[in-house]
Amino acid sequence: MADEVSNRDPLGNYYFALEINNVQVAHFQEFSGLKTSSAVFEIEEGGVNGRTHKRPGQSRYENVVLRYATNASQTLLEWRDRYLRDEFSGQREDSGAVIVYDNDGTEVRRYSFMRTWPVSWEGPDLNSGGSDVAVETVELAFDGLYVKEGRPKSAR
Repeated sequence: MADEVSNRDPLGNYYFALEINNVQVAHFQEFSGLKTSSAVFEIEEGGVNGRTHKRPGQSRYENVVLRYATNASQTLLEWRDRYLRDEFSGQREDSGAVIVYDNDGTEVRRYSFMRTWPVSWEGPDLNSGGSDVAVETVELAFDGLYVKEGRPKSAR
């Protein structure tokens, strides 16, 4: 089993999508900020001058940032507007996931977020003299993260 895992190809970082409440809402150009960290407490022991003891403190999840090409879908804007209008009932029960696909379009990894909400949204920079794609940015906060391997490929 260990040999099977170690012989897999590395994952590409170019084909992924965002899912909110089990509905895929967009494919993205960039996804960053996926990070967890824990505070470290250092305790000095009396009479032991040569070292300190380290103990874990509170853990936290960093916000993630997604950049995507502006399109006709209003799903992310409507979701953000709910929070701007305080229409989230004091409880954040939305869930989300970033799904990574391989070249065949098979799901290979899923980063699932619990109690997710949009912290910020930034519209595109528009320039009539350029030919760049209009890009929007959304930042998401969340209270829990679960990482799962994607669905296994069917036998060919």
